[in-house]
Amino acid sequence: MTKYWVYVIQSELVRYGKKGQVLEGFYYVGMTTDPARRLREHNGLYADGSEGNPKGGKYTSKHRPWIARACYGPYLSRSEALRAEYSLKRNKRGAARCKWSLDDSPLCRGEGILHPWVQDPKSWKDTGGRDDLPKMLCGSL
Repeated sequence: MTKYWVYVIQSELVRYGKKGQVLEGFYYVGMTTDPARRLREHNGLYADGSEGNPKGGKYTSKHRPWIARACYGPYLSRSEALRAEYSLKRNKRGAARCKWSLDDSPLCRGEGILHPWVQDPKSWKDTGGRDDLPKMLCGSL
C-alpha cells in the first residue's frame, strides 16, 4: 500500500527585503510518497549523494539548499494528499505552513514539525504498514 505525505521545506538561501533587511528563506509545500528522496531531489542530489539530479523542479532549483520543516500524513490516496497540499497552500503562508492544525483543515494529520523526517531527513524511512498510521491528530502535542 502506497502512503502519501505532504511536506514543507524552507530555503536556506539568504534573501533581502526592499529596505535591505534580511528575510527568512522561502517555504515550499509539496506531496510525495518518499519525503527523504524528494528533499534530495529538491537539493539536486542523486540517491548516492552526488550532485546533478535534474528532478528537483524549476522553482526549487533556484533557491537551494532546502531543509525539512514539517511533514503531514500519511494519506492513503494521492487525491486526498493533493487536496491536503492544496488546502495548506491556500490557507497558510510562510512559517505558518509549519503550524497547520485541524482548526485550519480537517485534512491535517500527522506530527508536522515533530515528524521524525524533520529531525533527520537523510535517514528517515517509512517502514510502517497500514496499522502503523499515526494516532496523533495534527497540531496536537
